[in-house]
Amino acid sequence: MRVRALLTAAMLLTVAACTGGHPTTPDQVSLTWWDHFTHSPMADQAVDHLLARYQREHPGVRVERRSMSPEEFRDALVRATAAGTFPDVAAVDSPDLPRLAGQGALADLTGRFADWPLTDRFLDPVRESATHDGRFYGVPLRSTTTALVYDRAVFERAGVTGPPATWADLRATARALTGGDRAGLCFPAAGEDLTTTFLPVLWQAGGDVADLGAPAGVDALAHLRGLVDDLGAPADLPGWSADEVARRFADGRCAMVVAGPGSIPVFNQAGLDWAAVPLPAGEAGTATALGGQTWVVGRGSGHVDQAWDLLAWLAETRDNATEFGGGLGALPNRTDTVDDLAWQWDPNLAGFAGPLATARSRTAYGARYAEVSAVISGAVADVLAGRREPAEAASGAGAEVGRLLG
Repeated sequence: MRVRALLTAAMLLTVAACTGGHPTTPDQVSLTWWDHFTHSPMADQAVDHLLARYQREHPGVRVERRSMSPEEFRDALVRATAAGTFPDVAAVDSPDLPRLAGQGALADLTGRFADWPLTDRFLDPVRESATHDGRFYGVPLRSTTTALVYDRAVFERAGVTGPPATWADLRATARALTGGDRAGLCFPAAGEDLTTTFLPVLWQAGGDVADLGAPAGVDALAHLRGLVDDLGAPADLPGWSADEVARRFADGRCAMVVAGPGSIPVFNQAGLDWAAVPLPAGEAGTATALGGQTWVVGRGSGHVDQAWDLLAWLAETRDNATEFGGGLGALPNRTDTVDDLAWQWDPNLAGFAGPLATARSRTAYGARYAEVSAVISGAVADVLAGRREPAEAASGAGAEVGRLLG
């Protein structure tokens, strides 16, 4: 008996070591959770806090979290989808939802949304970001936008009275603030970040992805090209990620940047006197792209009820605003949270949150969005580098995108 007791104790210690000190009990349900928040210590810690709180309040559930880099996460989802081993819960980038739903990897949550009080409280574009072909496949728990961020001190020294509101104002202001080793304007220009920079400009010009080769597409490309050529943008700007742009602004190398709320901690830690406003308007007005993650449930999960309960708890519990806001850089994305003081985690939040109600979701471009984005970012990169003229790039990319969208 003593030997058996020792063996049992050893086994429990081994299990505890593999699960962070929380051994599984026979009546516990274990949920697998995947995300890609390791790139940010604050975001990583926020998710840990959320899951720890949930498990304290729901001792019958244990969440096994696996967090990866964005590249590892994408590869892992591809393999899991092909093998039928998709996790119980995953935090996927919203534009990826249509592809995963189309591949049969995600549980259809439409019936649960039909009876959920929060369904109609999500802002329209936010709610759309969780759907594919009219069906709900996820819960949009983290929403973001991009805005124009500017350094008040630089503006004051240059005698510029306020931020630009139109394309023409943007060019004039950027020109006035460019000098020495400081650029008037910087923006993300690498991969998907470049697509997310370009799409609002395209929409502001009155165009859309389906008619990229039309005059509005040419105008949008020419506008970005002009900002690089005429306004002293850094020569190595093509290829900058959103994180790189935030660092350059924090270092005083850019007077204005296009950025999202995830960069707020970087700006604050640098001690800058900064503000955020909606992106300057083109002929068709202002526009911004909806970003963030949608939490999805694997179609093959044996614990869909428990996974849904976890996601509903994350959305419904007001105390979670601290982690979603300051930790994950998320915006209040429902009518009942827009003015909630619990969500006012930074004084400059309004510049990002204000445009959220009219932001555009990239899920509208369907299951082949990743391919569409690669075509767009490639064309924009060619224009910024001077390899192709705007009209040529718009025509070529428009034809290729047309084939992808069918």
